[in-house]
Amino acid sequence: MTPVEGCTHCLGKGEDRLWTGPLFRVVLVHNSGFEGWCRVIWHEHVAEISDLPAEQRQALFEAVVAVEVALRVELLPDKINIASLATGMPHLHVHVIPRFRDDPAFPEPVWLPPVRDTGRSLPAGFADNLRRRLAALSLGDGGRSGRLN
Repeated sequence: MTPVEGCTHCLGKGEDRLWTGPLFRVVLVHNSGFEGWCRVIWHEHVAEISDLPAEQRQALFEAVVAVEVALRVELLPDKINIASLATGMPHLHVHVIPRFRDDPAFPEPVWLPPVRDTGRSLPAGFADNLRRRLAALSLGDGGRSGRLN
């Protein structure tokens, strides 16, 4: 895969990676006030989920669900938001965002201006726990396909 110039998701620099496979990776987003925010990022530069063959769409969907489940177990959020956004440089990625009643924008979308400060932080060992959970799920057949087992 050749990276597209100017695409931060193609380059993947500075990411806090929780899991990497042949088709996609899971990263932890450090966005103050929205602790636990993750992205499932497709490696190849494609714009939309519908650009993927059915088997790859299924693998992506299963990964998003695996991240959601891991976040629910680790953080006990009030809600999980799942979104596929990005218009500036369209590179397929899915946001998996744990939401809490005391987060900066709850119950409104995360991209709206904050209405409160939050003192929420991630529990000790959170990233390592998520890495272990995702690894234990065998995200891929021995790391060959990117599919969840």
